[in-house]
Amino acid sequence: MPASRPKPAHKRVGRRGWTVAGCVAAAAFPAFSGEATAQTLAEVYDRGLLNCGLTVGGEGLAEIDDRGRWVGFFPDMCRALSAAIFGDAEAVEVVEVDFVTRFDALRDGAFDVLVANTTWSMTRDIALELAFTSPLMYDGQGFLAHRSLGIDSLADLDGQTASVCVHSNTTTIDNLRDAVAGQYTNLEIRAYESNEAGYDAFFARGCDLFTTDRSSLIGLRASRAANPEDYVLLTDLLSREPLGPVVRQDDIAWFDTVQWVLFALIIAEEHQVTASNIDDPQHGDRPEVARLLGREGNFGAQLGLPADWAYQAIRQVGNYGEIFERHLGVETPLAMERGINELWTNGGLIYAPPLR
Repeated sequence: MPASRPKPAHKRVGRRGWTVAGCVAAAAFPAFSGEATAQTLAEVYDRGLLNCGLTVGGEGLAEIDDRGRWVGFFPDMCRALSAAIFGDAEAVEVVEVDFVTRFDALRDGAFDVLVANTTWSMTRDIALELAFTSPLMYDGQGFLAHRSLGIDSLADLDGQTASVCVHSNTTTIDNLRDAVAGQYTNLEIRAYESNEAGYDAFFARGCDLFTTDRSSLIGLRASRAANPEDYVLLTDLLSREPLGPVVRQDDIAWFDTVQWVLFALIIAEEHQVTASNIDDPQHGDRPEVARLLGREGNFGAQLGLPADWAYQAIRQVGNYGEIFERHLGVETPLAMERGINELWTNGGLIYAPPLR
C-alpha cells in the first residue's frame, strides 16, 4: 500500500443498482480458492472509490433524499470508511441492492462492503461464505399494529387471530414462523415478495400487524404513515438482530480494515473525541487517543492506511454516538433512545477492543 494517501480518482457519492440477471444467477455461488487474499483495499485505491452496497432501510437508517443523496446511519458508515481510506468521505459509489440480491452481489464483487440492516446469523456467516464484523447496531424484530386494534402487546390479543404482513426473503419470516409454531399460534402470516408490497398492504389495512426490525418499524411509522399516531409499536421482541458491515470471506485484511474503522468510531465516543473537538491539543495527553489520532504508533500502516485514518473518519463523519444521534436519536423524528446501543460504559453493548 502507498505510504501516503492517494487522491480519489473522482469525487462523488453515486448510485447504481444491481440485479441478479446483470451478474450471476441468484442460486449460483462464485468459486473460492479456499485461501484468503489481501487485494480488496488495493483495488479500492486503484479505483479511487469505495463501492458500498446499501439497501433502502427507511428513515434514519438508509434512504435517498430529495437531492438524490443517500442519507442515514448506514450510509455514514460507508462515508467513514471512505474518509479513513482516501481522506475524503464522499469518495463513495453506492450500489443499491435489495434483500434478494444483496448477498449474491457482494459475493460477485459488485461492491466492496455491504452496510445495511442485515442480520448476522450462522448460515450467512458460514454457508454463504460471508464475514460479518462486530455489529454496528443491535436490534430486535418487533411489530407495528393499527392502534384501532387496542393492543400494546401480542398478549392483548387474548387468543384472537391477527394477520401479519412480512417480507418473505429475510430472516424475519423465519423468526415469525418459529413464533407461530410455538407461542403465537393465533398469528396468520401474509408474506410479500418485497417490503414495499408489505408496507402497502399494511397501511391499506390488508393485515393487522407488520413485522420487521424495530428500528425499521420506527422509521416506517414516521415516514410512511399518514398519521403516525394511528399506529403503535408493540412491546414484543421476537429475536436478536445484530446488524453490521458484511464483506466477502476471502480477504481478512479488508475485513480488519472495515472492522477497525468501526472500532475507531466507538473508541472516539468513549474518549469523547468528536468531529468538532478532534483538534484539541489536550487529546494527546491520553495514550489511546494519541494512538487513535495517529500521533503515536503505526496503527494505520498495520491496516494499509495512512497514519491519520481514524482522525479523518471522525473529523469528517463523527464518532459513533454523533452518527447515531444525527440520524436516529431523541432529537430526530424517530426519537430513538440508545438503549442497548449505548457504550458498554453506559450499560449498553457497544464495545471496542483496545487500540494498542
